[in-house]
Amino acid sequence: MTPNRKHVTGFFLFSILIVMSCLFSAARSDELPANQFVEQFSVTVLEAIKARKQELIDNPEQLNVLIDEMVMPNVDFRKMTQLVVGRSWRDATPEQREEIIRQFRVLLVKTYSGALSQLQDQTIEVDRLRARPEDTNVIVTSRVIQKSGPPIDLAYRVQKGEDGWKIYDLSVLGLWIVDSYKNQFQPLLNASGVEGLISALKTKNNPT
Repeated sequence: MTPNRKHVTGFFLFSILIVMSCLFSAARSDELPANQFVEQFSVTVLEAIKARKQELIDNPEQLNVLIDEMVMPNVDFRKMTQLVVGRSWRDATPEQREEIIRQFRVLLVKTYSGALSQLQDQTIEVDRLRARPEDTNVIVTSRVIQKSGPPIDLAYRVQKGEDGWKIYDLSVLGLWIVDSYKNQFQPLLNASGVEGLISALKTKNNPT
């Protein structure tokens, strides 16, 4: 993935997720079709990030606080991490799984927090949902409209559980976050196993 594409992917992953919970005071996610759920938080987050962009750039730790308090309750991050790790997940101990989740989260925040500065004049158009009303695992497609360039295709994998819809994967320009990181992690898992992945993530997250 090129740096520019990586930043675009990361920007929309985090900018769309950071203030999702603001929407639930108006309507519970389990009371909405998946595409309306996506449309509501997309519009809200773009305005919120524009309003707080400089604050988040100047104070990266505030981004961590926002993610802990607002993102994690609305994203199935465990499922996302499990899909990234793939078959090796079943060989990991409960302690190893929790450590992988923790380190993967740190990696995403460190990698993509700087991409917030790219937000300018974007808006989002969400497509009609091509799914049956009873479907609980769907893909919502949309596009980012920007004055300075062509539209950017954006899609979400969302799953409905007892506490409503949760996002577990995101695609920008056809590139899914889960697939991208799975391709990066798999060679290391094949060579060094789960402990090797944990060690490599810790090193990357805390370079000396």
